[in-house]
Amino acid sequence: MYPELKELMSALNCEKWPQRWESIYDSVMTDFDQNGCRYTDPAYYDEIGEKYSILIKYRDLYKEAAAAVGRNEYLSRFLALLCVSLNDPENTKADMKEISYPKTADGSHDLAYDMLTALAVCSQADLSYKILKAKKLSDELIVSIMRLPENGIDEYKMRNDGNPGYHLIAWFQLAINGQLIRVNRLEMDLIAKFSRRARVFKNKVGEMVVLACDIVAHASGHVLGTKHYEDEEGSFDVNYIETDDAYEGYPVDERGLVMKERVTLKKSEWEMILAPGDTTVGIHIPYGGGLTEELVDLSISNMRKILAEYFPEHKYKAFCCHSWLLDPQLADFVGKDSNMGKFEARYRKLPSPSDGNAVFGFLYHTKPDVDLNTLPENTRLERAVKQHYIDGKAIYEVAGFFF
Repeated sequence: MYPELKELMSALNCEKWPQRWESIYDSVMTDFDQNGCRYTDPAYYDEIGEKYSILIKYRDLYKEAAAAVGRNEYLSRFLALLCVSLNDPENTKADMKEISYPKTADGSHDLAYDMLTALAVCSQADLSYKILKAKKLSDELIVSIMRLPENGIDEYKMRNDGNPGYHLIAWFQLAINGQLIRVNRLEMDLIAKFSRRARVFKNKVGEMVVLACDIVAHASGHVLGTKHYEDEEGSFDVNYIETDDAYEGYPVDERGLVMKERVTLKKSEWEMILAPGDTTVGIHIPYGGGLTEELVDLSISNMRKILAEYFPEHKYKAFCCHSWLLDPQLADFVGKDSNMGKFEARYRKLPSPSDGNAVFGFLYHTKPDVDLNTLPENTRLERAVKQHYIDGKAIYEVAGFFF
């Protein structure tokens, strides 16, 4: 007799799960008792690896993890349940928001626990191929997209002292659905919408103005509440008004800061070219590798080609990015002519709140509560950013766009 759902979750230290699972639990457990869980069979990973040309780097690790999960009945039952959930596209997104995943009682690393969601994503191989094939993508592009989820292991190892595992199961659903694509050095997503905090205008001679909207700005021009800019003295409401003949609001400078003097743009001279909610292409910088100008140019050029050939229905207006790599302060450390400086300079910056914590995970591979004095100083950037934080400053996650 299989355990009750609540008993299973309690044994695996899961605090929450989708209410919908109550309705599918009995059928999944009955099938498990009759047939087991195919995703705990190491042979499954050879099967899909050969069939779809995936699992190139970590196949042996997947197989080892599958065997380890198979030795734990409760983990195996949870995996079976999770895989049924993931292979139900109509409910996957909602389910992902309600799940907490199994963890060891003391929070220590354990391959079966740490790799559990990696195995679950592999259960979607057939589903993903079906979705991508229906989009009439080239075989080469399909393989490229289907290989993306394996990269989550590298990201986990980076943040966990080299221990293998997985924690980006929801993120990689975009790849499963053909909405996240690696293009040379960069990744693009097809779900991004333009920021709700700004509108972009262009006049007849090609000049561009960004007007902020619907935020409260600190006296410095940062979004109020951003790290080190929490005090309300001198703050101001940033409202935007459109009249019959003009657009009125607070402009944004080149560093993404809101200026205090309102401006009026006559409709006879200015056209709104980007507004909140407009369709865009999201750009992401995956872990590993350089950001040379040539590689970035190639990536963006090929993105445009892929979008035109395979996603003509995606009527995007701009490319957008939100990253600590867009903080203009970085160019002050490494130079405007550096790869990082040139990458940041591609983007017109937008006002964006930030807790200033992303740099710890992506640059130092550690937690924000780290003792600053223990941060490494192996590169000029590491040394500069470390001193920056010791001096009571921060590097911010900045939003930006380009056309």
